[in-house]
Amino acid sequence: MLKNPEGVFNYTEDGDRKSNQELRFELKKKMLSAIPGEHLDLKNTSHSTNEIFKIQALPRGESARELSKSQLPLIKRASTEEFKDLFQVLRENAELRTTYLVLMVLSTTLATFGLFADSTPVVIGAMILAPLMSPIISLSMGALRQDKNLIFSSTNTILTGLGICILFAIFITLITPIKNPNSEILSRTNPNLLDLGIAVISGIAGAYAHAREEVAKTLAGVAIAVALVPPLVVAGIGLGWMDWSVFSGALLLLLTNLAGMVLAASVTFMLLGFSPFRLATKAVFLSLILVGAFSVPLGLGFNRMVYKHKVIQNLNGFSIGDITIKDVSVQSVKPLTISIRIVANERVDNDKLREIKNQIEEKLNNEVELEITTSMKF
Repeated sequence: MLKNPEGVFNYTEDGDRKSNQELRFELKKKMLSAIPGEHLDLKNTSHSTNEIFKIQALPRGESARELSKSQLPLIKRASTEEFKDLFQVLRENAELRTTYLVLMVLSTTLATFGLFADSTPVVIGAMILAPLMSPIISLSMGALRQDKNLIFSSTNTILTGLGICILFAIFITLITPIKNPNSEILSRTNPNLLDLGIAVISGIAGAYAHAREEVAKTLAGVAIAVALVPPLVVAGIGLGWMDWSVFSGALLLLLTNLAGMVLAASVTFMLLGFSPFRLATKAVFLSLILVGAFSVPLGLGFNRMVYKHKVIQNLNGFSIGDITIKDVSVQSVKPLTISIRIVANERVDNDKLREIKNQIEEKLNNEVELEITTSMKF
């Protein structure tokens, strides 16, 4: 028992400030940890500072009392303060505002010009400028907690932004004389499972950054990782050109990003304690079905990408007599069309070209169409 003849002890118990003239302790082995105050001498203690401060992250006050009434949950529950702050931010992000519309127009215009100019830095600038990340994270929380108002407002904001984006992209495409797709455009027309993986990781990062104020500065990096405006602009370019392959490929990439982000962000919020598992099951199950449906064409796209890499790996540096094959690229898989450059010591006639084609078909065990560029050694 401790007594203070000159006054009272001021102390904190489970987040509540208390005072008393005497303190009575019952000491049991490994049952008590205390955070030292400024007047407690720790010079002669046998314990490390890390051990002393181990209880600093435990719930306090109201949260501690609520948890003590039942068994500890498998998943951490967010505190009342965390709920209040996060939901206020998410509801504000879900609202359709003038600033959101202006940023959508600017990011769309910038992305369209950057895609036509085949400029990666300009496209990255449009990714950072686009404000779509915030309402998507709000939608994931609304779906998780089945909050109809949050779902409606965030969906309305997202669809309005997407509609503005695609209309401006079509308009700019129609007044632009460029009609041929470049590398920046084509790179967004062949989505695969790797794009779904990027969307999932970005959704996790976006939800975590919203839930943890100290990492909110990473949102710009997340927006770059799972860019939504460039594939939507490419879909608009496809409509402007009346090119179905460009439109459908870019639209699939956009829907993949949206579905992957919503699913991953919802699961992340659930694991962070913002919704009980019972309430979240329906939203997570529906999101999994949607992502599973997209995984079929994405899996086919991934197989095509792997096959292209195998063809390039097998043919690059392949020698046929004194002829070496270099700079291999696969133009299409069905039919298999390959562009190659051959390096020879002398002029290559038609018979030699047919021999090269036969050797390549034998090596790949497949019929091929070749686009050949010849280089001579001197």
